[in-house]
Amino acid sequence: MTPFAEFYGYLAGQFADADLFDQTDEQAAVAGVTLRKRAAYMKVLEQGRVLLASPSLDWQRIGGNANRDFKDEAETRAWLTRMMNLLEGELETL
Repeated sequence: MTPFAEFYGYLAGQFADADLFDQTDEQAAVAGVTLRKRAAYMKVLEQGRVLLASPSLDWQRIGGNANRDFKDEAETRAWLTRMMNLLEGELETL
């Protein structure tokens, strides 16, 4: 399995087509989070936090997987931080 497979799968699954379903990024970040799927989303959150802690971020890959056009790494970090915070908050309510 490739490193961070769950994280990149989350981006593709949650965000890539969110606009087709009239979902905001904030809605897409937590769509489908349930108690039954909590462990899987915790893995995504863990991988996302590791990536955010790294000195450099493959921001173009993140944008490609999420189907988002980020202008640079800083914009990507800000967006990803917001999405991971939303996911973490949702997981804490379960």
